Amino acid sequence: MSKTLLDYKKSLKDWHYDPMLPSTDYQYVGRIITDFDTHLKNIDWGNPEHGVDLWPEDDLKPMDIHNLSWGKKDNIKVGYTEHNTQKYQLFNSDNIPKLFYDIAEISGLENYSVALFKQNPGQFNPWHFDTYQGVVNKYKKQGIDLSKEEIRNIKRYLIVLEDWDWGHFLQVGNNVLSQWRAGDIYTWDYGIYHTSGNAGQTPKLTAHITGLPKENALHLSGEYKFDV
Repeated sequence: MSKTLLDYKKSLKDWHYDPMLPSTDYQYVGRIITDFDTHLKNIDWGNPEHGVDLWPEDDLKPMDIHNLSWGKKDNIKVGYTEHNTQKYQLFNSDNIPKLFYDIAEISGLENYSVALFKQNPGQFNPWHFDTYQGVVNKYKKQGIDLSKEEIRNIKRYLIVLEDWDWGHFLQVGNNVLSQWRAGDIYTWDYGIYHTSGNAGQTPKLTAHITGLPKENALHLSGEYKFDV
């Protein structure tokens, strides 16, 4: 049995898993130009979550790519706590401004979910990968079971909502991203490990739009820029 979820993922041979190998593991999609600050200033973020939150039933689940609690357990073992993995997240919430649902409508992603994400200084989202179960479950409610290939085609568009500030970073695979502009959009392949953090002095804000790409999906259209 694999010792950690990362060991298990390596056994699947779905990526090279060599931190010294030069590789391009993300795609720059384009940029949305709008006044995000106007839409963000009055948001009720609610209570924080933590990147190490676990539930009793997690111990009963086997280690596989759909049980991300094993990754959280690994992070707890190396020192992550509720004090350094705090995050504020709104997921398909009425508290999310309409602007972000408008962007989702033109994203070319089907059965999309919309989320806003805030990391305050000193907070990190440790090394992990996503399985996009929110999108998978939307299809299930419609009586549709996505194939493994369809699930692997699901895309997440990460939109940064402010110009880059010192100490803010996003790492996707072997690529560390910084110096972005508000509205820049990034995406990456299903199952790629990534992390983000705020070692700066100002909040780090992003939006996430996730869904199954249609033919007009933005990442299939070449880099672009447009106003909203």
